Amino acid sequence: MLISSAYGGGTRALQLSRDGDRTRVTEVWHNGRIQTHFGSIIRVGGHVYTSSGHQGPGFLTCYEAKTGNILWQTRDFAKAQLLLADGKLIVLDEDGALGLVAASPQGAQVLAKASVLQSKSWTPPTLVGTKLFLRDRATIQALDLGSSG
Repeated sequence: MLISSAYGGGTRALQLSRDGDRTRVTEVWHNGRIQTHFGSIIRVGGHVYTSSGHQGPGFLTCYEAKTGNILWQTRDFAKAQLLLADGKLIVLDEDGALGLVAASPQGAQVLAKASVLQSKSWTPPTLVGTKLFLRDRATIQALDLGSSG
């Protein structure tokens, strides 16, 4: 189980096991540099993607699930919500920038980025079929991503 918090909490990996009728919790690792303030944590295989930071910039971050070792961080977006779709990350940052990112343990490639919302945006993007729903404090948008064929 992964638990992440800003405000100095960091990220912890916990192993849960049963001991009779009790659950035992063992801390596997802790990394104080990974601090998910708000937003999503996406695990793909043995790697985890999140937006880390609570004061100042957020860092799009990739780390190893088993060790907590940070593989990379980038400042391409402010603090953000993430959504995994078709093997890519849909990123919506708090400043209203929407992006499509090809992310792997080796790095992140921003494929597209546009400013789509105007006020503070902390709500996760939601994908239903080909419609992407976005919200900030003032508006709600539905973008039809359609099909390329």
